[in-house]
Amino acid sequence: MRFKYLAYDGGNRLQKGTVDAPTVRDATSLLISRGWFVKRILPVGSSRVGMVTAPLGGVSLIDKVLMAKHLATMLKSGITLSEALTVIAQQSSSVRFRRIISTMNDKVRSGQSLGSACALFPKVFDPLFINIIKVGEQSGTLEENLDYLASELEDRLELRRTVISASFYPAIVFLATLGLCSVLAFFVLPRIKQLFITLKFQLPLSTKILLAVADIVEHYGIIIAVGIVALIIVGRIAITLNAVKPAWHWLLIHAPIAGVIIVNYNLALISRTLGVLLKSGLTIDQSLSVAEMITENRIYRSNLRTALLRVQKGTSVSAAFARLSTSRWRPLFPILMVKMVGVAERTGRYDESFAYLAEFYEKEVKLSVRNMTTVLEPVLLLIVGGIVGFVAVSVITPIYQVTAQFRR
Repeated sequence: MRFKYLAYDGGNRLQKGTVDAPTVRDATSLLISRGWFVKRILPVGSSRVGMVTAPLGGVSLIDKVLMAKHLATMLKSGITLSEALTVIAQQSSSVRFRRIISTMNDKVRSGQSLGSACALFPKVFDPLFINIIKVGEQSGTLEENLDYLASELEDRLELRRTVISASFYPAIVFLATLGLCSVLAFFVLPRIKQLFITLKFQLPLSTKILLAVADIVEHYGIIIAVGIVALIIVGRIAITLNAVKPAWHWLLIHAPIAGVIIVNYNLALISRTLGVLLKSGLTIDQSLSVAEMITENRIYRSNLRTALLRVQKGTSVSAAFARLSTSRWRPLFPILMVKMVGVAERTGRYDESFAYLAEFYEKEVKLSVRNMTTVLEPVLLLIVGGIVGFVAVSVITPIYQVTAQFRR
C-alpha cells in the first residue's frame, strides 16, 4: 500500500512524497527511522477526512498516534521531555493540539508529571492514554510504554478506518436512491399525473399506485420532507442522551447484519486495551477499570463493570466473563474469549492472550465488513433497479396503450 506524507527532516526542512508500506504504522515507523518528524500521513487516494477518524475533543486520533511515536523516539535519543514537547507543539498541524501540548509543557516544566499533565485534558486523552503514561513514569519505562500506546492507537485507527470505509458504498447508493426518489416525487410525478388524468381508459394498477403517490406528494410533500428531516434530527439527538444510549446500543448489538460487526469491534478494542495495559504493568482489576471507562458501548461498559466487581471479590476473570455470556445466539463474551482468558490465568500470560484475541477479532471485523459489503451491494442495486423499473413500467404501459389505440 502506498502512503503520501508531509514531514520535517533532520534539518527541519519540509519534505513531501510517497512511501510503500503494508500499514500506516509501518509507513510512519519507516519515516521516523530516518529521523523525520511526521506531520501528516495518508493513504494515496484518500482525503484527510478519511484518515482523521474519531476526533476526541477537537484532536484527531492520528495526532495522538504521532505524538506518542515522536515522544518515544525523541526520549530514546536522549532529548528531554520538555524539549520533545516543544518540538511537537511547534510542528503540530492542529492549532488546538498545539495549544494543549504547550500547556502540558508548562506543567511539566513546573514539576508535574506527563501523566498528570495529560489528565488535565480528559476530553482529549482517554484513561488508557493517561494510565499507560503514568505507569511508564512510575516504572521508568516511559519510552516503551509510549511505543505500546502508539501501537494500540494505530490498531484502533486501522480498525475504525476499516469499518468507516466499508460504509461509504452503502451510503453513496442510499443517497443516490434518496435523490432519485426526490426528483421523481417532486418534479416528474406531478407532470405525469396531469397527463394520465386526461386519458379516458382504465389505467394499470402500477400507474394508479404511482398517481396516488404523486397526489400525496403534491398535497403533503413539504410536510413529509420536513417531518423526515425533523425525525432524523430528533433521533440523532435522542441517541446521544444517557437515558437512551443503553437501549440504542442494545439494538445495535442485536441488529441482523451490523450486530456481528459491533460485537467483534468491541471485543477487539477491549482485548487490545487489556493487553496493552497489562503489558505496561497495570493489574488485571486496574486494566478492567480502564477498559470499562473507555468503552463507548453502554452494554459492554455495564458488563465490564459487573466483571470488575466480581474479580475484586475473588472471582477469576474467565469465570466473570463466562457468567456474562447469557445469549447463545450472540454472546457478549464468546466461549473462545472465555477459554483464552482461562489459559492466560493458568500460564500467567494475560498480555499475550489478549493480544491474540485482539488480532482474532480484528480479523473477524474485517471479514464481517467484507461480507456485509458483498451482501449489500446486490441488495441495494436491486432496490434502485426496482424503483426505476416500477416507475418505467407505470409510465410506459399507459403510453403504449394510447399508441395502440391510435394504430387501430
